[in-house]
Amino acid sequence: MRLQRFVYVTLLTAATWMTSQHARAEQPRDWMVGPQPGGTYANVDVIFPGVQLQLEHRIPIYGVANELNIKANVLPTIIFMESQLDADLRIVVLSLGGSIGVRDVFHNIEFAPGSRSFDRLARRSLELGGNIGHVASTFGEGRATLSLPLNDHMVLLSVNAVRFEGGTDRTFDWRLGVVRDSGMLIRSDTTFFLKHRKIGGLGPQLQVLNYALDGQRNTQINYGFTFTTRPGMSAKNDIFFLSVLFGVGGTINGVPTGDVYGNHLFKVPVTFQLAYRNVFELIGPKKPGRDD
Repeated sequence: MRLQRFVYVTLLTAATWMTSQHARAEQPRDWMVGPQPGGTYANVDVIFPGVQLQLEHRIPIYGVANELNIKANVLPTIIFMESQLDADLRIVVLSLGGSIGVRDVFHNIEFAPGSRSFDRLARRSLELGGNIGHVASTFGEGRATLSLPLNDHMVLLSVNAVRFEGGTDRTFDWRLGVVRDSGMLIRSDTTFFLKHRKIGGLGPQLQVLNYALDGQRNTQINYGFTFTTRPGMSAKNDIFFLSVLFGVGGTINGVPTGDVYGNHLFKVPVTFQLAYRNVFELIGPKKPGRDD
């Protein structure tokens, strides 16, 4: 498949590019793994397979230990378009937040009620046969995030969320790599980062999903890793991000997870996120001692 070859070429190009840029830049390569200064920023992302434009406003509360973070974004891709509004309040190492948004999927893969054929092979067959549709939905989410520095080189990051989403049942979730019903989704992503100022952050990731399919709740555990660094393509504040997850063990409605999970472009149960971000400072943080 041409799209599958394109994925492989994209990953190879990214790896080559990262290697060639390794020696550049004074800013620490792990700058994104930790609290960020206040101010207003425009985040511009190239995300496989699309782009994201995000406006972010950070308001420090009593110094840098606490912060209110407000974000608005639009994410157009070749598969779906999504826009959402986020608000998160960080109190030292714990953040509490929520989101509301809309998603328009114009490459929707949906299975008829009662069909047990919803694995990757079945999804490839639908796509190759042109049996795709269109669905628009709204969603709301509440989340709690723990960002716990253990020392100068270790950070535990755990994002736990409950999302309620409209739309249709028995639909492939392009973000998570699962077929699920609309309604409540519970998600937990935990990464143990090992970080170094000359390399970036790298660590194992554990993802736990709980979702409904045909009225039955399923709990799925995925394993993988996350790598992030500053590649140095701009003077400062750029980010490369790669997350890879594999789904193995257990069953989904009686079907082995290894047959169901992941992007159906691949023959293995894997999903990945690949992105490059540039952060542009619009209004910088307040200088110490400056009067309002």
